[in-house]
Amino acid sequence: MTLSREQLVAQVNNIFVDLFEIETDSLSPEANLYTDLKMDSIDAIDLVISFERMFELKVDPSELKSIRTLHDIHELACKYYNQRLAS
Repeated sequence: MTLSREQLVAQVNNIFVDLFEIETDSLSPEANLYTDLKMDSIDAIDLVISFERMFELKVDPSELKSIRTLHDIHELACKYYNQRLAS
């Protein structure tokens, strides 16, 4: 089954709700991971691990340096998901 962008976004958002106990109302695309969602470097590692497990992929660490917002995470999820479908 192929997931739509909305379904991918919902799955990523569920990571934040389940793993970090962040309220869904706080999960706006422009939310900054560090200032708005109060994540730290350990949380970021946990997020990447969850992301990799959920989508069965390996994230290139160099791509993580530019991630600042939830929208950035959504875009990364879509990119990797579409790459996986193409392979």
